[in-house]
Amino acid sequence: MEPNRVVEQQHGATLAPASQAGRMRAAVDQAVAAGPGFLRGDIDADRMANTMVRAVRSYTEQEQAAGGDGASRGAEIQALQHVLAELMACGSGYLAGRCDAACVARTMTQMVREFGPH
Repeated sequence: MEPNRVVEQQHGATLAPASQAGRMRAAVDQAVAAGPGFLRGDIDADRMANTMVRAVRSYTEQEQAAGGDGASRGAEIQALQHVLAELMACGSGYLAGRCDAACVARTMTQMVREFGPH
């Protein structure tokens, strides 16, 4: 899957991508963008976990605003839904004390490998 690097502009305001897949890719991109800094130790696990959760919540809000019902339609959407579920489970799990920073690091290592710049 190609990360969605295009953000629509209108009169200087940043808008959410128009498609469900675009909104999902943007959420993944948001979390993955912070991943290298976290893996280098530039940001802590609390900040990384909050970034993960915030990215998924932002997608959910955008999807609801666009009138989406959250249903998975198509292979790409289903794959991205699994990625977002992993980001939310890992980030919220860490914030709830159910896992540690090493768990967040494993998740973000995989996310950066799969979705980061190549």
